[in-house]
Amino acid sequence: MNQVNSAPHSLNQRTNSVTIISEHHGWRTLSGVQTSDYYIYRNAIHNGCHLQRASFELRHPEEMVCDLSNLDAIYNGMSCEDIVRMWDFLNVSTNNIAAADVRRINGDGLTPEIAISGPSKTKLGNLKDSLVSEALAHLRRDKSIPLMNKSIRGIAKNRLLINANNETLDFHNRFCAFYSKYISHEHWDNCSALNTRYIYEENEIWSQIEKISKNKLFLLSAGLPIALGYLAATGDPNIYFSEIHRQNDSNLMSRDNAFQDIFPPPISSQEPWLIIDKAYTGGSLKQAANMVRKKLGYDIEVKTVALFPKSFSAFMSADYAVYAGKLFEVKSCAPRLDRNLWHIQLIME
Repeated sequence: MNQVNSAPHSLNQRTNSVTIISEHHGWRTLSGVQTSDYYIYRNAIHNGCHLQRASFELRHPEEMVCDLSNLDAIYNGMSCEDIVRMWDFLNVSTNNIAAADVRRINGDGLTPEIAISGPSKTKLGNLKDSLVSEALAHLRRDKSIPLMNKSIRGIAKNRLLINANNETLDFHNRFCAFYSKYISHEHWDNCSALNTRYIYEENEIWSQIEKISKNKLFLLSAGLPIALGYLAATGDPNIYFSEIHRQNDSNLMSRDNAFQDIFPPPISSQEPWLIIDKAYTGGSLKQAANMVRKKLGYDIEVKTVALFPKSFSAFMSADYAVYAGKLFEVKSCAPRLDRNLWHIQLIME
């Protein structure tokens, strides 16, 4: 049995020097390295190292019970007041879930979202259906629910990519041919970016976004189905991709190298850029904006769109935001928003 020195010598913040002893091979003693950095591990394997032991840290699946920033289709046509009543009911009920292995997801200022996590995705989905049904029954018990016309409150990722137009399919194929060189061959079959099945549905929001700036930059990997949905809806050829690496990236272990550029390579010009991404804190949007300025020039106009912002800071740090099916110009509505009530106020707009 292999034994690792319990007091490893630190080489740097991400690696430790260790001694490995094989009891069944005459106490054969070898040197080794211990790391939690995936790229250091990959390079060591390529240099001839052998994996001795591993531990795995897995993130539980999650289910969005109610997201005011991007509501499910069940809320389409509901009045603003009824949506808020539903959210209030679910906000209480998810804090009192009886299942011991399911927990409410909490965060700093993530007020629009009500989400749960646990070891079984199927169980989470069933629990969400039960909670939403209970909330609807409670709402109907108090009053009838009048439906309003043309009030689409969210943009769903429910359109099959294979049903998109040829322009969208061709762009996706070109992207995959390029991006595959950054992904380990053994992970091609399960890399989400190379195996996109669903894209975001058509929505009038896309045509509104198209008019803001000429060049649109989407951030991988969540940005790929967004961009393909946008392209399918608008036919706008001026779409680009980049990648911003932030905390808890579940795709890290599929990569050979980090993609730190822009695809397709932009033609040098002074045309304005618009960066579009989902936003929890707004950090990725800021980082991407700085990257564009650094690569293309600090005099280029760069604006940002926070899709479905989950915090007040994410909303306020963008130039535009898509919230509950509407496109907001942040500076025009910011003065009337309260930090503690903004997620409700935007529903009532």
